[in-house]
Amino acid sequence: MVETAGTASIEIESSPEQVYAILTDLSRISELSPECYKAEWEGDATGPAVGARFRGYNRNSGHEWDAGCVVVAADPGNEWAFEVPADDGRVTTWRYVIESTGSGCRVTESFDSPILDGEFFQKMNRHDLLLKNIARTLDNLKAVAEA
Repeated sequence: MVETAGTASIEIESSPEQVYAILTDLSRISELSPECYKAEWEGDATGPAVGARFRGYNRNSGHEWDAGCVVVAADPGNEWAFEVPADDGRVTTWRYVIESTGSGCRVTESFDSPILDGEFFQKMNRHDLLLKNIARTLDNLKAVAEA
């Protein structure tokens, strides 16, 4: 069976509200993501709200691509999630759940991507790459939030 989902968590000594603000500030994406180097709101969207659209610009192993995204959860201090529709109608969902702790918060990042079952993505071991990228993104988020 092909793995199409993944998750990782990290403890951050910062408030859930501050972490949410960092995650949803698209101008800071390059500080967090090892793959997405730029993102910008589209249409009338100016910030995180359910239904808002943005475009992410990615780079990896000499390849560049962009993808339209739709916000599906925007709950300050609690959850930030968006979907990335593929041309064939399948949808990848990225989600950040933020839980308050005694010393700050615990952030869990996850993805569910049915497109990973394709031969191309299997050959490049995209699932493992995404898991590594989640770990790096969370480490970077921790460094930025605790600075």
